[in-house]
Amino acid sequence: MKYYFAADVHLGLPPENQSRDRERRFVNWLDSIKHDATEIFLLGDIFDFWFEYKKVVPKGFVRTLAKIAELTDAGIPVHIFAGNHDLWMRDYLPAETGATVHQNDCIEQLDGRKIYLSHGDDLDKTNKTRRLLRAIFTNRVLQKLYSAIHPFWGLAFAHAWSKSNRAKHQQISEQQFERLYGYVHRIAEIENLDIMIIGHIHCPKLIVENGFEFISLPDWFESGGGAVLDNGKLTMIDLRF
Repeated sequence: MKYYFAADVHLGLPPENQSRDRERRFVNWLDSIKHDATEIFLLGDIFDFWFEYKKVVPKGFVRTLAKIAELTDAGIPVHIFAGNHDLWMRDYLPAETGATVHQNDCIEQLDGRKIYLSHGDDLDKTNKTRRLLRAIFTNRVLQKLYSAIHPFWGLAFAHAWSKSNRAKHQQISEQQFERLYGYVHRIAEIENLDIMIIGHIHCPKLIVENGFEFISLPDWFESGGGAVLDNGKLTMIDLRF
């Protein structure tokens, strides 16, 4: 009984050769775990930008989508969580790959342990700027207006904004992390959690405290990484290939 977790691959973020290398490593990892995975949870920002136009899908990612379809065809459930970069998932991924798409955080019982799964971008309820941006990005009227922009310009703008935003916020400070962990700990107490797993902050951490375990998953810009729950034991794993 092995449950695997990963996040923040950011497929499609320029330059193209680096994105292709991340995809290769990510697909290699998915292929390496298919023999023993019970379920796979991809906790957001797998794509650097994803917007489902009515009759157009973003170019690329065929290796990833094919591998996810292969896994679900083999009976392995794959869960994809919407991150702050790929909020706009609708019915294309479930229809074409068989994956289950989650628009919100969720709590799962895995191996008898109560686990909170989240991309992590919306844990800080006091961050008014981020909450305003999320409200704007999830507004159906504004999404409809954005869909009227030709995909060439819509995708180009999104990737340019993402690249600029990443350059400004590459590292999270210890003070920022401690503040975030304060929200994590509060949720853990309210929900009586055993484990919480998030992505988003690109800062690998494993904290064990009074029976509660917290993992912040690494991103894939360097070697890649994730976590595995193996017969109730949670471990951070290194995914270098």
